[in-house]
Amino acid sequence: MCFKGMFTFIFLLLFSTACRKSENRFPDTKIGGHACAGLSVSNNNYHDNSLEAYKYARSFEGVEVIEVDVQLSKNGTLWLFHDRELSDQSSGTGAVAQVEDSYLSTLKYRSLEKEKLIRLEDLPADLKGLTLQLDLKESDGTTSGFIDSTTLLQALIQAQSYFSNGNLEIISNSGRFVPTMKSLGFTVYLDAINAAYFFNHPMNTYADGASFRNSEITDSDVNSIKFAGKKVIIYDVRSATGIVSAFEKKPTVLLTDDIKATLIEKYK
Repeated sequence: MCFKGMFTFIFLLLFSTACRKSENRFPDTKIGGHACAGLSVSNNNYHDNSLEAYKYARSFEGVEVIEVDVQLSKNGTLWLFHDRELSDQSSGTGAVAQVEDSYLSTLKYRSLEKEKLIRLEDLPADLKGLTLQLDLKESDGTTSGFIDSTTLLQALIQAQSYFSNGNLEIISNSGRFVPTMKSLGFTVYLDAINAAYFFNHPMNTYADGASFRNSEITDSDVNSIKFAGKKVIIYDVRSATGIVSAFEKKPTVLLTDDIKATLIEKYK
């Protein structure tokens, strides 16, 4: 067993023992991995949205949600990738929406492990009780255009038929066709700048809730949104102080960039 694998095994063993002895301090908040196991590589060695990062996040017993960033290729296939430009993080150029699957399948991240870019359907089909959140990046590769809605909906329907034994949820950056996604059986969140943005959004009555940066929402905002019968996701959480402040706001889901530190805080 390599040192990295041994370290993770020891942590999981200690964490499992601690969970049996410790109280869940925030039972109303589920812990999720942001972009699988974190956008900024802190306590894991894997690039965000990679298969390796997904498996790493799944190795933690207390992780109930994993969020991934998905973009539609020129062929209408959903790929995991966060940025608009492939050159920002990978060996490729252009935008996901403007290139074909055959090209994307050759690309790797510019990271230590050189992980491959993957399709959504490269993830294991059996979610085993997990909630998988799809953060839809809807750009067509230009500064202001959107990908074709019909093609995107077809890809989401295909994803529904592929995954089993878990939940698929959507985070919408644009708010387009939220009622349609709801009619297909998806739980849908709006990606919101702040609470005022969410309450004034024309789709807020259809959406199940909203996703917020930790720095852009207060505990009173969270209470107001939950009082309205909506759910709250908080993300952009990586420091010890940020983890504590996010937990204290009592969101429905906390998407963390540091899974280990967040689990330790939850089960102190």
